[in-house]
Amino acid sequence: MIVRHRIASASGTALLTALALALGAVPALGAGAPPGPPGPPPGAGSGFSLPPAPGQAPNPEPAGPATTIPSSGSGPGLLSGTASLRGTHLALRIACAGHGSAALSVPAVARGTLAQAAYKCSKGRGTVRLSLPASAASRITRSGDVLAGVSFTQGKLTERLSVALASPTPAPVTWTSVFGLRCGAPGTYEASLLAPNFSDTLATTIDVRPWLAWYTSATGWQWLGTAGPDRSGWYRWTATPTGVAEWQQTGTTNPWTWGPISVGQGHSTYVVAVFEAVYWYSSPAYVWRYARSGPDANTITTYCEYP
Repeated sequence: MIVRHRIASASGTALLTALALALGAVPALGAGAPPGPPGPPPGAGSGFSLPPAPGQAPNPEPAGPATTIPSSGSGPGLLSGTASLRGTHLALRIACAGHGSAALSVPAVARGTLAQAAYKCSKGRGTVRLSLPASAASRITRSGDVLAGVSFTQGKLTERLSVALASPTPAPVTWTSVFGLRCGAPGTYEASLLAPNFSDTLATTIDVRPWLAWYTSATGWQWLGTAGPDRSGWYRWTATPTGVAEWQQTGTTNPWTWGPISVGQGHSTYVVAVFEAVYWYSSPAYVWRYARSGPDANTITTYCEYP
C-alpha cells in the first residue's frame, strides 16, 4: 500500500539555493566553509522505533541534553553528503587521517555491497572512486534520488555514514517552520535547537530523530545526536494540521528544545541541524530535512558559523 499525504511543514526548495538569497543580508562565509551540505544523517531511513499502539497518546518527551560539539572527528568525514553519478561512476571527497577503504550500499536498489574501493589520504584529504554495476546505476538515475550507506574502514576504525545519491546531484530541502537552529548572538559560542512544528493534513503519530552536523576543514562533516557521536534518539509526538498537539498550550507553541549547544573557539566550526521524521499511517512514511539556521527566526543563514 502506498501512503499518500502532504507534509505541510516540509518544502521542496533547495537549501543552498533558497538560503543563498538571504546571504546578501549577512556576512559572507569564511574561506573554510564546507564545499556542500552534510547530507542525510548516519543510518538515515533505518532504525525506526516500533509503531505506536492504536489510540495511545505519546508520553511527555524530555528536552535535549546540554551538548558540546567535539573538536575532533570520530573518523573520516564527507566534505559533502550529497553526490551525483556520472554514468556508473561516483566520487566521494573526504577528510581523513590515513589510507583506507570504503564500501557503498543502496538498500532501495540492491542487497549487500554495490561497490567498494581503496583510497589514499594526502594532507588530510582523499577521494573514494566507486564504480557501480550498470543496472544499479540506471535504477538510481531513474529514481531521482536515493539514500546510500557508505562504510569507511581506516585501520581498526569503521565509520558508517549516509549519502544522498542521484544524477544530477539532489537538491537539499529544509523544513519551512520558523523553528530551527538558533546560532546565538554574534560573538557567542552557544546555540539551541528548536524542533520544527511538524504538521500533516491528518492527525497522526510521528517519531522524530534530531541531529547536529558539524564541520571543520580538518574533520569534514561529523554527526552528533542526543545520544552522542553518530547516535541519536527517537522522540514521539502527534502531528496535526496546526502543528504538534503536545506543544500547543493556550494559544502558544512551546517546541521541543535541545540545548545549550556549546561550540569551542578557534576551530572555524560550521553547524547544521537535521531532523528525520516517520509519519505513522497503515505503514510508515519517512522523510528527512534540514532545519532552518540563523541567529533568530527572521534571519536565515546557510550555517551557524563559529570562528
